[in-house]
Amino acid sequence: MATTIKTILAAPFGPYKDSDILNPSWVPKGKKLAQLSRLRLLQDEKITGFDSSERYLTSAKDSAPVFFFGVLIIDKLEWLSGDGRAVLQKELKKRDKTLSTHRSSQNSQKASEPRNLTLTGLYDKGPHQGFKLSVCIFCEKHSPAMFMTDKDYPRSLVLNSKDQLRSYQILSLERGSYHLSHNFFERYRLVSLVTEIMQKYGYPPNTLRIDMLEKAYSMKHKEEKLSHAVIFAEDGAAPENPLLRHVSKAEVREVFAAQCGWLLAFYLKTPTCPLDIREWCKFVLQVWQAKRHPKKPKNWSRTHEDDDIWASDPDEAADNDYAVIAKSLAKFGGTAAEWEELLVRRITRPRKAQEPDIYEPPPPLPKVNYDPDFSEPSTPGCSDAEYDSDSPKVPLSSTLMHVSQPPSLLPGRFVWDCPVPACAYSIDLLNDHIPGDGVSEAYVDRAQFRNLHDEHVQKVLHRMVSRHYAVDHLRISTAKLQNKKQFVSQLTQKRGR
Repeated sequence: MATTIKTILAAPFGPYKDSDILNPSWVPKGKKLAQLSRLRLLQDEKITGFDSSERYLTSAKDSAPVFFFGVLIIDKLEWLSGDGRAVLQKELKKRDKTLSTHRSSQNSQKASEPRNLTLTGLYDKGPHQGFKLSVCIFCEKHSPAMFMTDKDYPRSLVLNSKDQLRSYQILSLERGSYHLSHNFFERYRLVSLVTEIMQKYGYPPNTLRIDMLEKAYSMKHKEEKLSHAVIFAEDGAAPENPLLRHVSKAEVREVFAAQCGWLLAFYLKTPTCPLDIREWCKFVLQVWQAKRHPKKPKNWSRTHEDDDIWASDPDEAADNDYAVIAKSLAKFGGTAAEWEELLVRRITRPRKAQEPDIYEPPPPLPKVNYDPDFSEPSTPGCSDAEYDSDSPKVPLSSTLMHVSQPPSLLPGRFVWDCPVPACAYSIDLLNDHIPGDGVSEAYVDRAQFRNLHDEHVQKVLHRMVSRHYAVDHLRISTAKLQNKKQFVSQLTQKRGR
């Protein structure tokens, strides 16, 4: 009997409209969304995909609504409305009757009577516990699809329906809609990658260029491969690290060039933009020029977008580059004038200058009033000859204040600038030669580190900063000192005078 019930429930029921069978009060939120499988998108009664259904700006022409079909497993009968239960109960009895008729035709000796199957009987605790209905529902799409952008489902595709604004987590797509959604998935994977790079390496907004993305992606690739791919030898031998596949800059550039126009459109519509819009427009024009010159093929100039996206004349770019780009962005919705206005607004927006570190001098020492009954000290004060000729412009107490603070790097920068006023010394961990024969120095000198928190980076930075303070600052007033004890002793004597 269980096998027969499985046969009855094997195919999804329906299709039914979501508003006809689902309970209006059932609106799952948070991390308990309903799940749809075998998703299919339709528009104008034709199968479509997310490449066509997602637009950033409303089109001048009223487009037909987009519907999505999917299979929903009913976990609880409370998900269904009263009409929904009645409709599914009717179809359940119809399937049972059809199956009984088919069994009777195969067994001519005894007719098989249909059983009294009910939804309540299937879902209540009993011998048939565990059976659940799968229903094919269709919903009208309400808002843009979210892929890898929902905070509760950072790795999933989420769709919202117009009825009750329900959200659905999409588990799988049918082949027709999936083939028409390749660009959509690739684009939002790049958005997720850019977000991860911004958070991991601490780049400030409005600064990312294509060369920075190339370098950050290469560092991220090395870190992930080294931490996940380990080859374990047999017979208890020590594991060995694998040889990483080399990822060239051209390969990374090709990935971003394929969707450079869409990425520009996406970040123009977001309040916080990680890209340097002016520099990214130059990159977009480089891709456009490469597509216009087939005699000089470049792999990174191939895009998955239609060629008519660059519908401008070749000479038009010389007059107004932004107009050419805006005309291409209209492919994603809206008009060229709207996109050009967005471009000009973002590019001409004044950037917030980074505020320099504020240097506050130490409070002045209190003036000492000597008792006139005491005579002047017999020992003369220190003469200028006792000090080196290159006396510091900054008081020693100010230097010691900075020496007592551990060195730190600004987010997104691998350069340390000396905080002592009037000192132009800096350490560039990426481009400067790192002196020393230690393991950490060699590691940093070959730029093998991935982030600022690397143990070798911190060791090298502290050593170089300490050496700079000792040689370039502390030696000015302590050139005759041989060790820390003498240094502390002299400071104590100075304070006692």
